Amino acid sequence: MATYKIHPGIGIARLGNSETEFYLAPEIPAGLPHACDTKGNPILSDDLSGPVLVKNFKDKNGRIKRQAARFQVFVYDDETPDGRPLKLGDAVEGGGNHGKLIDIQWRVYLANKKASWYEFNTRSGEHGYADNHPRRNASIENRDRLIIDPGPRIINSTNLRHASFDRSGNNVYAATFPPQGLTPYDIDTLGEILTDDNARLLVLGGFGRSGSEKSGPGEPHISHYANNDGWYDDVSDGPVMARLAMYSDQVGAVRYIDVEYPAWVVVGYPRFVPQIHDMITIDEVLYDLFLREFAYDTSLYGRLGSFDCPETVPIQNQTALSQWQASRLTWNKDFKPWFYRDIWPILFRPNEFLYLSNILAQSNFPHDQEQRGTFDPFKLGRTPGHAQKRTSVKSADISPTARDASQGEAFIATQQPLEDQHSDPYRPMRQFLFDLLRRNGEDNEFKLEDKVGSRVHNLPLMPLLCGDNPLTNEVVTKFLRLTDYQLFILKQWAEGRFINEMEQGWIDRKKYPVFFPYPTTPPENGRKLDRGVLSNVLGGAFCPGGELNWIMRNPSIYWTSYRIKADRHVADFLQSAAQANANRQPTSVIEELSFSIDNTLSHNNNFGAGLQPGDLTKYMALPWQADFNECTTNTINITYADWNTINADNDNDQRLKLEEKMWDTLWWPAHRPLQSNELTGFENGKPVTTWTTWSRGIQQTYAGDLKMVEDWWKLGFIIRNPYLSDIDSTPSTGPDNRYYSIERYGSEQLAAPDPQPSAIINPAKNT
Repeated sequence: MATYKIHPGIGIARLGNSETEFYLAPEIPAGLPHACDTKGNPILSDDLSGPVLVKNFKDKNGRIKRQAARFQVFVYDDETPDGRPLKLGDAVEGGGNHGKLIDIQWRVYLANKKASWYEFNTRSGEHGYADNHPRRNASIENRDRLIIDPGPRIINSTNLRHASFDRSGNNVYAATFPPQGLTPYDIDTLGEILTDDNARLLVLGGFGRSGSEKSGPGEPHISHYANNDGWYDDVSDGPVMARLAMYSDQVGAVRYIDVEYPAWVVVGYPRFVPQIHDMITIDEVLYDLFLREFAYDTSLYGRLGSFDCPETVPIQNQTALSQWQASRLTWNKDFKPWFYRDIWPILFRPNEFLYLSNILAQSNFPHDQEQRGTFDPFKLGRTPGHAQKRTSVKSADISPTARDASQGEAFIATQQPLEDQHSDPYRPMRQFLFDLLRRNGEDNEFKLEDKVGSRVHNLPLMPLLCGDNPLTNEVVTKFLRLTDYQLFILKQWAEGRFINEMEQGWIDRKKYPVFFPYPTTPPENGRKLDRGVLSNVLGGAFCPGGELNWIMRNPSIYWTSYRIKADRHVADFLQSAAQANANRQPTSVIEELSFSIDNTLSHNNNFGAGLQPGDLTKYMALPWQADFNECTTNTINITYADWNTINADNDNDQRLKLEEKMWDTLWWPAHRPLQSNELTGFENGKPVTTWTTWSRGIQQTYAGDLKMVEDWWKLGFIIRNPYLSDIDSTPSTGPDNRYYSIERYGSEQLAAPDPQPSAIINPAKNT
């Protein structure tokens, strides 16, 4: 019997202020978006080999195009147990009937609950808010008016292909929107939905408008990075439902089948650096969570002694899952990660941040790959024993590059005893990099110099980025660390238990894009589509974060892996497919919107019942531009790991205060760059760039936050230089031309001449 599912399980739309143009969300890691026509149909290249990639992120007026989240129905049956996209005209079955698919009805419900939710205070509330935790806009008695609730919308692929989440409520629903007259911008819509010619759903979010209802001297004003009473924005999220309509020859009539479970859509702000990965993505956060909490892959993480015969633990069987979780669980030490698929994409990321900020040079200088420090993939990827197959190993090939920065700890730590040089010459280099990584329980450690026998003396632990809470003295998490799964596979690699695909002959060194090591082909099934989409979403730090925050780490919000648990009272069609079949027609749009919602959206959580529209984004900053602007750099007190228990001011302890050490740390460079090369023109057909502050003229202050509300769309998008080949194994020195910012203002858009075919990135390898 066939089953039907919507993929991706969680889709990502993005704000933009262009009223005429949009593009399709990328579905692979660090991929460029896909160009589409006004109906959402992807535009194909001239040779029909693949979609055209977006080169200009702004329209002719310099306004940012919105990103559409695209959803489609997959069928799972005996013929394709891993699923395949369902198309109009395909055979479908369900409810005792079978026939041909003639239409897909989509139901989407977006909302914004930010103004009615609790004030954000770092990690407070991650596992439930205290009774006395303050709410935003606490003085407002009518809390319902603080929720932006346009009501649900229904469209199909035949005669009703577009609907808007505007304040009209489709003329039948009692929508709630902020009062008109907000400063600087009114909010009259949360976006729209439409279907393309293949019955796929596209969800478009709002136009990036934020405004305050407060008036008078000094208004509007912003005084906090996350909580500002009187403000609203048009970020949103909510469930996505689908119903299949088939013509059944069996009964000579149209019959309906409901897709198994809702998907979810999240509207975030623009991805200004689409081709540089965050240090941790939300996909990696969820993959680690599902491994440890949902028995996602028991051949990798499971009961001790069970790896020879991995078990299947149904996530919906809470008793079986609880018994599994209570067992002695561990990682499979026999698992061997692949270097270019699993390891190198992690090690590759910090070096890319050099193109977004020069502050990282102080920590990255001993390791960068441009000058072949300790980040050389051809050394780091060599497996133990592989060198023995070679006739000789030159000593110059074994030692790190001789330059000043590598003559200290890095140089000494990566030297190999003479007797081991031929069997595993680069083990010290691997071990050195792994030892620098921050482990579980070291979130507040800057370096291990104060501990006897520290792994790496007097060097900062990595990643050297802000954690979930470097701001307050409660539940402190100063620095970011990798997920448990990432640390596990990196440990396997450091100890020599890994596979090198080049050594195996699986990939060709001359053709493999070592310095853009991400998948280049479209996802081959629904689960890979789930992961590909979320690989472009920030996975930390969550203070509150980018598109989403720490609520995504809570297993209680999931129905199954990569699928949000939805409150079916607001996430279902009014009548079931069986009722629609009995009535010989589905509920009309008017009836659906008139009668399907009995109560207003809730101001509280009920994880037992499931999430409602707006329940994911309500944790985020209000307005979003404030946190986005301020999350550039942050000064962290690194004097003590337990700094939250030490208060030198309390005793007027001048000696203790003199010992204080501060460190300027970045938050999430690939989401909010500090600096970049800005494209200023072309000389002899090649780009000319200037290294400058990315958000030039917008300071990291409350005044800058207010400026960002109006000018966020003027920021430039940072892309890879199309004149550089992905296959280049010798990257250029310094952050000069690998990435640059384009389209800063509409009047300054620069149209690049077409690069020579031999130099341009192959679009087929970059999709």
